Amino acid sequence: MKRYLQISLIVMMMFIFIGCSAKEANKNSTILANNLLVSLSGNQPPQRFVFASPYRANGYVMQHKDYAFTMPLTKEKDWSDMSGWYGSSDFQGIGMAVNNSDTKMGIMLGYGINISSSVGKYGEMQKAIENETIKYSPQRKTPNGKIINMNVHTEYHGREHYPCVVAQSRDKNRGIESKAYRCYKFNPSHTKYKSVIIKLIYNKSPKLPVKYKSLAKEYTYQDLQNRAKRMLDSLYIKEGW
Repeated sequence: MKRYLQISLIVMMMFIFIGCSAKEANKNSTILANNLLVSLSGNQPPQRFVFASPYRANGYVMQHKDYAFTMPLTKEKDWSDMSGWYGSSDFQGIGMAVNNSDTKMGIMLGYGINISSSVGKYGEMQKAIENETIKYSPQRKTPNGKIINMNVHTEYHGREHYPCVVAQSRDKNRGIESKAYRCYKFNPSHTKYKSVIIKLIYNKSPKLPVKYKSLAKEYTYQDLQNRAKRMLDSLYIKEGW
């Protein structure tokens, strides 16, 4: 399977959602990020970004060489009660997140979104997706208890009504739920495809402190999906194969 989520994004999001201490996360992320991100981006560091308010974030159109989309819906509470939205981008993709602002105990509550892309040869799988004849893998549980391939199906999203393979996963032990959309665009001769993967990641620690219980009623897995709808609606996969 091709690397849907590029290593640069995985490194950033890994430290957001494994629940390690802020001190440990900063130390480890600095070492790994510097080594991996620089080597993977042609010795050019990734571009990190921070939005100062919902006024700045809402309506902002993210541009990448392979795709464009409007930022997910943000709210004032994302800054007053949470960390505010921040992220990183390079030629391989974009990652962004919002989480609890006090990280002395680690990341306990938050949203993460990874976006990446790939180009490949149009084959039987892409033909089956386009013709809606594909048979998806059944749901299963991994040895560590994570449930994957939940409710795999096809939906249509984006400015050009792209076919998107949708799959969910759940890791109760870590308090993480995710939903991934892989959306396809085919060249006119149907010999190549370009796909964009948008992965929504929800984190609610099993050890959530009492002070975050009220926020957790508002920051939910469903809320993340509702906010990301504008990303899917506005997605544009650019030409170029």
